[in-house]
Amino acid sequence: MPNRKAKLLKLQKGKCPWCGLSFQEWDVLEVDHIIPRALSGKDEYKNLQLLHRHCHDEKTAIDLKEIQKKNHSKFLEKLSQFWKKFDWEWINDIPNFIGHAVRKSDMTNGQHTE
Repeated sequence: MPNRKAKLLKLQKGKCPWCGLSFQEWDVLEVDHIIPRALSGKDEYKNLQLLHRHCHDEKTAIDLKEIQKKNHSKFLEKLSQFWKKFDWEWINDIPNFIGHAVRKSDMTNGQHTE
């Protein structure tokens, strides 16, 4: 057994923190990041745990949903920033561009011309 798994097994007193059952010698064990790295979790012992493979699969499915939410909100933020650059209006459920939005900073720097 690799050193890292052996250390985690000892720290966890031979139990899977996901299901609470003791590990058996025939179980397939996997190292998991408690807080996934994609959600800013660190690759350090205090953020690692040893899980049964099937428990790891269950936890990963939940983690992926959280990662997708985070990525989706980043996308929406970028999309919102894009739309703020333009003057537009909805016509028949279609965004129609009128032109670039005039920012206050453009007007104060003398860049706005009529």
